Amino acid sequence: MLFIGLATLFVELLRPLAPSHAAAQTGDTRRAQPPEAKIEAKDAAASGTLRPPIAHVPVTDIDKPQIDEARLAAGETPPAPAAAAPAAPIPDGPIVAVILTELGPNAAAAKAAIDRLPAAVSLAFSPYADASRDLAKAAKAGGHEVWLSVPMQPKSYPRVNPGQNVLLTGEAPAENVRRLNWALSRVEAPVGVTNMMGSAFTESAAAMRPVLDAVKAKRLFYVDARSSGRSVGETEARAIGLAAATNDRFLDEPETPANIRSNLDALVATAKRRGYAVGYARPVSTTIAEIERWSAELEAKGVTLVGASLVARKASDG
Repeated sequence: MLFIGLATLFVELLRPLAPSHAAAQTGDTRRAQPPEAKIEAKDAAASGTLRPPIAHVPVTDIDKPQIDEARLAAGETPPAPAAAAPAAPIPDGPIVAVILTELGPNAAAAKAAIDRLPAAVSLAFSPYADASRDLAKAAKAGGHEVWLSVPMQPKSYPRVNPGQNVLLTGEAPAENVRRLNWALSRVEAPVGVTNMMGSAFTESAAAMRPVLDAVKAKRLFYVDARSSGRSVGETEARAIGLAAATNDRFLDEPETPANIRSNLDALVATAKRRGYAVGYARPVSTTIAEIERWSAELEAKGVTLVGASLVARKASDG
């Protein structure tokens, strides 16, 4: 009996050291939202957001930077962007953009989006997948705008942690800019950045301003995912002359055809009323199929599908 009692005590002592089930799961984006997304949903509900941003805590050790941490720590930054090409003209009439977010962890889903969706659909890649670099190159070759999903602090941090090099409200501005540079080093030549999670970070003007200054210096655009209804992202961007916009609608939660169609129709209505609109979605098969169908009908509705940078420019000019 003494031996059994000691053995039981030993197992209980080791229990906290066991790997969590979440760390072993695989990234099928079509399945139910992971626990961290449900926690973010409570944060979003409290702040008036339609639903939380689409974000998944990295579940494997895939975080291997192409630019060495040592080089970034020494003060080096990603190569300066080339001289900007002439800006594409903004079409007359209402325009609408769709950003598929956090591509990369599921390479097959990303390839489906690249191959099937119109080039005007913008694709945002996660810095946490090694595949993101090559997938972003393929997206750019296919005519898509490439965007970067930058991990930012949610209100439930550290219980919910987007991953390595997350931007934090408590970090020094220089450190957050270094973390931004790390994320930029992971995706090939994005035209702009958006936030991954970030319900806490995007509410802090003091935290956002230095990051947005760095985004502007790199001649990029910013679109706020609206992970919080109190985000200051677009306001702070405009204050420094950075072209920016804010997500108007999460398109595919839940990811049923009827719901996606309803949200896409509402996005068109917003564009017709205001002149522009932008929506966020996930790279899941149902969403891809519905956007593919919807995009073919836009011309008849008098609305033009454009890259998200054009919406940021029009929103800022207005």
